[in-house]
Amino acid sequence: MDNYLTPEEKQYLLLLGWFRRHYALYLGLERERPATGESILQFGRAWFGNQLLDLASAFPGLKHKQLIREEGGAIEFTEAGASQFAELDASETFYRYEYDNFFSLSEKSEAHALFCERVYGKNLNQHGLSDTGELRQLLAFLDLPSGAYGLDLGCGNGLITDYLQRRSGARFLGVDISPEAIRRAEQIRNPHLAFRVSNMNALSFSEPFDFIVSVDTLYYAADLSATVRDCLSNLRPGGIFACFFSQWINAEGERPFLEGTHTGLAKVLRELEQPFEFQDISESGRKHWRLKRDVLLDMRPDFEAEGNLALWDYRFREANRYAQWPADFYARFIYRVDKPA
Repeated sequence: MDNYLTPEEKQYLLLLGWFRRHYALYLGLERERPATGESILQFGRAWFGNQLLDLASAFPGLKHKQLIREEGGAIEFTEAGASQFAELDASETFYRYEYDNFFSLSEKSEAHALFCERVYGKNLNQHGLSDTGELRQLLAFLDLPSGAYGLDLGCGNGLITDYLQRRSGARFLGVDISPEAIRRAEQIRNPHLAFRVSNMNALSFSEPFDFIVSVDTLYYAADLSATVRDCLSNLRPGGIFACFFSQWINAEGERPFLEGTHTGLAKVLRELEQPFEFQDISESGRKHWRLKRDVLLDMRPDFEAEGNLALWDYRFREANRYAQWPADFYARFIYRVDKPA
């Protein structure tokens, strides 16, 4: 069997692998819908947008390589295909194409710039949850000395990294899986910043950091425990790891996971026998989702006027889903971990 994968085949495998995950729910689709050629393309157009390749050759190629099969009109992985997808999703990642598409659209949009100002307090072309108030709270929790050297894990297009640098006086290396984001980050004129494409599932650096921050990016780790362990190993003795982490639950019986000591991240830190501190910012998170949804509803005509409804829809479907999430089924924290000196 030929294991070489074309770029089109890689995208097809990633889309099929993510077809039944929560991203389907953002689109109002049932997870158990059949994975047909057309439904996979529909899913790809929604999430990869202008980064979606012509996948016409992908299905026959993957079928020939015995990585997928079709039964009763539905496409599914073979055992070898499932294994290939798992490797690909850790190295190439679904998110790379999603965020390449987002940054290629958002930085050209005046409507999106105004949206960011209204939701986050300043246009840093934000995608996640952290507004300027939360970013200031993160820096206060870190209390960095001027000149400290740190890593921004999942820096996007670098504007948040630049904001953190200018308010703290620290030096930053920003890394992100999206080449499109890093290309833009490298255009920032700030001698205290450097950027490079890197994958949080395989971190490797030539020198340790005084601190590492993750601004709503740990959710994208293929293995949260492995990524946190890698972060800690890339800190100098006495270094600090700090991050935002939100926790959602689906049922009343899961309520203990909303406690700062029992979130998914807290569980990993306990397993690593790593003491930690946290600050509860749950109300900030709840307000964020409602504000994001309401501002998007108000600004839909602005996005439509500039021909950017695809970007509006991309932002709205996530915001609307979490704005409707039961308030008492959600919690949000800033965590701080100090590596022993």
